[in-house]
Amino acid sequence: MRALIVVIVVAFAAWSGWWFVASKAGRTGAGATFEALQAQGWTARHKGIAVQGFPNRVDLTITEPEIVPPMSAWGWKAPFVQLFALSYKPWHIIAAFPTLQSLQTPLGEAQLQAGRIQASLVVTPDSSLALSRAQIAGEALSLEGAGTWLVDALAAAVHQNAAELNAYDLGLTLTGITPDPAVTSVMPQGLLPEKLPVLHLDALAGFTAPLDRHAADTRPELTHLTLRELRSEWGPVKLHLSGRLVPDADGFAEGSLQLRLEGAATLIEILGASGAIAQKDMRNLSFAVKAMSGGNDFVTLPLNFARGRMTLALFPLGPAPRLRY
Repeated sequence: MRALIVVIVVAFAAWSGWWFVASKAGRTGAGATFEALQAQGWTARHKGIAVQGFPNRVDLTITEPEIVPPMSAWGWKAPFVQLFALSYKPWHIIAAFPTLQSLQTPLGEAQLQAGRIQASLVVTPDSSLALSRAQIAGEALSLEGAGTWLVDALAAAVHQNAAELNAYDLGLTLTGITPDPAVTSVMPQGLLPEKLPVLHLDALAGFTAPLDRHAADTRPELTHLTLRELRSEWGPVKLHLSGRLVPDADGFAEGSLQLRLEGAATLIEILGASGAIAQKDMRNLSFAVKAMSGGNDFVTLPLNFARGRMTLALFPLGPAPRLRY
């Protein structure tokens, strides 16, 4: 009996020691991440890192984190973020976010509110801590800034691609999207349902370096973005995009996507009524779509990106998005 007690005491002491080692490593690693980002010109700050969860978990609470990449119009901050990991499985992390977060966007600051939003991250259990997979899920989301957009549910995932070096599979599904009233108010009434039922993305992104613990030094940059499928369905308007884009010398998207559009006549009417397309271009586009569709209500058009501009067939749409800064 005495021997059993000794074994239990020794095992508990060893486990406690391991927890303190793991908790210190977690706190040190989180702090070092912020310092590494700062050294690379990021805005990366917080107001404290606390550790709890003894004896089976390492729970980190980071108070008032704020992260903004250098020379970027995007940024994120929140009252807190919590990171949870089992002490014997520290490479699998669960993240919990507050119901209200702040996003900096090219259109200004926006508030993201969610009924629930959680994420998970799995890295390789070796010294590189390379990204293996990550997921995020949310419900009852609202984004308020230049307008107000509502989303019933969000599901997104990133997985390391097994066939291509430094490449990652991306997936995103948004369901039950309610656009800002300013968008729908200029549309002809009755043409579309109140909600866009689904927006789905399946893509592959390649980078110059792996997404691992050295990323602050190696600075992985996007080399290509391959859209296997970008799909949305909104009443009679159904859109499907696929193709490959690469960043040009200035970082703007370059390449071509194939757009398959059903309900083209309805979409052109909506774009014309909203002012997104000038009346003279609307007439020309309607004529071109009819000619290319052969009288059908679907058409396939090239969406081209070149010299920092974006065109649909021969019709200019404005600046191309940036893929690299």
